[in-house]
Amino acid sequence: MRTSSCALPLLLARGAQSFASPFLSRNLAGGRQLRGDAGRKESGLFDLPPETAVLEDVSTSSAETAVSGGADDGPSASFNPPSGGSGTVVIAEDSEFVKSDPDQRAYRAVTLPNKLTVLLASDPETDSEAAAVHVRAGHFDDPKDRAGLAHFHEHMLFLGTEKYPGEDDYEDFLGKNGGTSNAYTDMEDTNYYFNVSPLNHGGEKSDGGTSEALEGALDRFAQFFISPLFDESMLERELRAVNSEYLNGRTQDNWRSFQLMKHGASHDHPFSKFGCGNYETLTNGGDATLEKEGEKEGEVEQIAFGGGSSPRTALIDFWTDKYHAGNIRLCVIGRASLDDLQKSVEKTFGSVRPPPPGFVANGIVDQIKAGILKKRSPEAGSHITDSEGNLVFQTEGLTYSPAVAFGPEQLGLIREVVPLVESRTLKIFSLVPPSDDPMLASSHPFRVLSHLLGHESPGSLHHLLEEEGWINSLSSGTG
Repeated sequence: MRTSSCALPLLLARGAQSFASPFLSRNLAGGRQLRGDAGRKESGLFDLPPETAVLEDVSTSSAETAVSGGADDGPSASFNPPSGGSGTVVIAEDSEFVKSDPDQRAYRAVTLPNKLTVLLASDPETDSEAAAVHVRAGHFDDPKDRAGLAHFHEHMLFLGTEKYPGEDDYEDFLGKNGGTSNAYTDMEDTNYYFNVSPLNHGGEKSDGGTSEALEGALDRFAQFFISPLFDESMLERELRAVNSEYLNGRTQDNWRSFQLMKHGASHDHPFSKFGCGNYETLTNGGDATLEKEGEKEGEVEQIAFGGGSSPRTALIDFWTDKYHAGNIRLCVIGRASLDDLQKSVEKTFGSVRPPPPGFVANGIVDQIKAGILKKRSPEAGSHITDSEGNLVFQTEGLTYSPAVAFGPEQLGLIREVVPLVESRTLKIFSLVPPSDDPMLASSHPFRVLSHLLGHESPGSLHHLLEEEGWINSLSSGTG
């Protein structure tokens, strides 16, 4: 994954997660190179606190939604916001946000008529305007016959939409406005982000509204989630780009170690999936090296999809199923006022498809609230036992039940690995309860343990081992 030169989009992505954290003083109611990391920590972005109202409860005007996808056409969607007013519901104003003293930005959280939740940030002094979209869909959602589809899908969204069909229309616009973009695919989430300079090429706007650079970028960005093309003519090239990422990863010890850990998990659990994907898995058995004789003597041609099948239909199905307003969150920061930023978002992202009827986000809290999952009831205080009498947590093992990533057969093992680059590393993995379990949400014991194990002060584990000359570094964390 290419690192962005601007940290703002990443901060915005964290801001989106704050919708499910004590970021508010009250609970909410109502360049493509090397793009895509195939594995990171799981996000709790869509797991709202138990007392938080589900967004489905926000009353909005009804609207018609049409989605289609054929062999020749990309997916299309239409949503007409209600007339006679914006229909946007404000769920938190600036005064309701808990901010640090140096933070002079103004914030607002809103829900658009299509039920898209948006965090707005106004900063008149910023030198970089930005936006990020977080989607609750990652490589855990890959179909069995298309390993790496979520990652490949992320790549393809950058290559043209119905409104801006040129494969470079989006990034060319960003480049002309001093901006950059990137994205990554996680286990349960995918994140897209960009930044631009606050430019108005026709001079400063007299009304002080959203800059031409930000509004133009938002318009192009929104089309990813409204009408992407998934152009058949670009599939082969992008398949080979993903395959290059895979081949590059095979030469990196950290990547190989992570894949070994995934392979060692229960194959009934989505953690074991091959998130990066390669040419073979994405074409359902294709061989990137297959060639045939061309029309001219001595000429060779690549065989379409290496003798496998086109992943285009799978891409359209994935987008149709996962990329709607109920499954994404948007964050925007700009110099304009909150009112102007809100108008820009309504204008550009207001046509994103609403969630389908009865939609429930794939998060533990959301699933419990909807009655799909049932958390265990404590028999005596906070102590909960399973059928075998073992102490467990309320949400432990629920999301992908009955599958468990690391059960008794996968634990208590020692694996020795010969690295490609000479190094001597000891890694110890321990199974821990869900970090967002209600019993742990306020105490965060993992942070305390990680801090104690990784601390470098005199008398710490790091200090003692280093004094003996046994280590060069020591780190600890959860994920």
